[in-house]
Amino acid sequence: MQGSIFTTLSKMVIDKWGIETWNELLDTIKPSSKGIYTKGMQYDDSEMTALIGALSKKTNIDTPSLVRTFGRYLFIHLYNSSPTNLSHIDNLKDFLLSIDLVIHKEVKRVYPQAYLPSFDYSITPDGDLVMFYHSKRKLCYLSEGLILSAASHFGEEVQITQPECMHNGAEKCKLIISFKDKI
Repeated sequence: MQGSIFTTLSKMVIDKWGIETWNELLDTIKPSSKGIYTKGMQYDDSEMTALIGALSKKTNIDTPSLVRTFGRYLFIHLYNSSPTNLSHIDNLKDFLLSIDLVIHKEVKRVYPQAYLPSFDYSITPDGDLVMFYHSKRKLCYLSEGLILSAASHFGEEVQITQPECMHNGAEKCKLIISFKDKI
């Protein structure tokens, strides 16, 4: 996993729970990196899983909620460091539709070793956006948080439902994004 994800997690933990909590997490999981993460480096996914698990125990926040919270926190960091110019995108739907073919394509150009989730899209007759998420990491809850924060960024309100999830045996997660005018 990209080091920037780890550095942002450490910032979130320190911002929300303090440096003592971050140090306790590192003492608990004893990561091979010793908790020194560099944005451009790759780290084992198991370190992130262990950090999230330890934080969940420490805060008594269930893992899906905690991962959603991290997604909400992570969005602006990813958006601001995007290797592609996003200034021409002025609404959530266009932004979400650009993730796989524009943003992820550019991220892979800059970080060829990065493993990114993939998305397929459809739009319902009601105008809802359906995003099919697939990743070996099964971080669909992170995607939910990212989408919610992106909605806030674009000044929009959405409701997300997930009728199919890899955590429940589905092949991929089905995220249905309903926009405010229909909520």
